[in-house]
Amino acid sequence: MKIHSRIPSLDVLRGVVMMLMALDHTRDFFTNQNIDLMDPSHLSLPYFFTRWITHLCAPTFVFLAGVGAYMQLARGQSKGAVSRFLAIRGCWLIFLELTIVYFVWIGMPGVSILQIIWAIGVSMVFLSGLVWLPIPVVAAIGVILVAGHNTLDGIHAASLGNWSVLWRLGHEPGFVSFHGRPILYVVYPIVPWNGLMALGFCFGRLWTAPAGQRIRWSAGLGTGLVALFLILRAFHGYGDPNTWASQHGIAPAITTFLNVEKYPPSLQYICITIGLSLLLLAWFEWLISSGRAPWLRSTAEVYGRVPLAYYVLHVGLIHLLTIITCALTGHDWHRFTTPLPYGSVALGTPQGYGFSLPVIYLIWIGIVASLYWPMKRYASYKRTHPENKWLSYL
Repeated sequence: MKIHSRIPSLDVLRGVVMMLMALDHTRDFFTNQNIDLMDPSHLSLPYFFTRWITHLCAPTFVFLAGVGAYMQLARGQSKGAVSRFLAIRGCWLIFLELTIVYFVWIGMPGVSILQIIWAIGVSMVFLSGLVWLPIPVVAAIGVILVAGHNTLDGIHAASLGNWSVLWRLGHEPGFVSFHGRPILYVVYPIVPWNGLMALGFCFGRLWTAPAGQRIRWSAGLGTGLVALFLILRAFHGYGDPNTWASQHGIAPAITTFLNVEKYPPSLQYICITIGLSLLLLAWFEWLISSGRAPWLRSTAEVYGRVPLAYYVLHVGLIHLLTIITCALTGHDWHRFTTPLPYGSVALGTPQGYGFSLPVIYLIWIGIVASLYWPMKRYASYKRTHPENKWLSYL
């Protein structure tokens, strides 16, 4: 079918994960627990699930970016126009990552950090070439990148000499150095994200069907992905470098079972996160198409229509509030303005600073609520001024 307008359920899902993203970032800046999030053995269940539920954010956002690219074709744009848009927007996002996004996260100039905006930008540039290929070929490339990259887990940048930089950018997170001095910190290696956006593009074709078929496709694929995750995880199968253990009690078994690798996203990580997101998408589509939840469109959809503006503003607001709170409570606020490798939130919060989990949730709710009206007005402005094409890049 040809699509003549935005599909609300996609914006609602995007808005939900954007709100969850703010929870993860609020915890980053306001927590009183400097613990290794990659080691769930030291995390309580409430703290673990606060972190784990936000795993839905990055993969869902990348996947929906691919869906959105296909929606442009479904609205009648040519492949050439979509390809140009993806290439330009991708380069623009990479630029933003190194400038404005760096500033709202870190502050003072220093070691550049490549996070989710960079991964989306590179994936868009990659997808700008894929749009010319038949859908089955794009799907095959996406599956190979998402499902096949874990075969390379045994290769490490330290053993690759001059090729280590490319390996950091593509598959293994870490610092990139020049003459022994760190110049870049790669958080999001790009290979799996490229494949995930390609799969989102292919899924977009399914989402041009009538509502009933959308729901069945999304629910069926989501259930299948969750089932695949449970099978692979239960039998210690392929697709994730982390193991789990059941002999140390129920809580450690739950946390280690769900502790799948995000950097870069493993096959098991993508199965469980995208699987759950597709189930949510099917539910949202059913609620919206049946008129059962108008509040979804008046709340979550607002954030989902202007995700980039929301991302930049919410990180900047959280960072600013952290500096003020840290200074008012007598702690070293310079940690949050000093770049890596000497400071930044990546090194944790100052000793004695921070709040418990219930307070973090209250701060998170306040931050999301405070951005509602600015985001609603901006979304309305974009909708009523389609002649301003440059707004599509913001």
